[in-house]
Amino acid sequence: MRRAAARQEPRPPVIFKETKAVKGPFERLKYDLRRVWECPVCHHKERTGGDSIARLCACQQSVPPSEQVWMKMLKDGPRRTKRG
Repeated sequence: MRRAAARQEPRPPVIFKETKAVKGPFERLKYDLRRVWECPVCHHKERTGGDSIARLCACQQSVPPSEQVWMKMLKDGPRRTKRG
């Protein structure tokens, strides 16, 4: 025996009220989110991500641990990059 096909009513069309534009890589590259560290001994500057909380300069590796000087953080937070 054949089964009678159930008749389905057509779905109403989907209407999008407002679409947001997808942002490209420019928004991601517009801001520099790295931290800037400076060694007080040799004045070496280094940029790291936001996950580092303390840095030790390479010039301090030969110094005994009790006399080591840690790098100072100069800048933290988002900064707009200069495009040139």
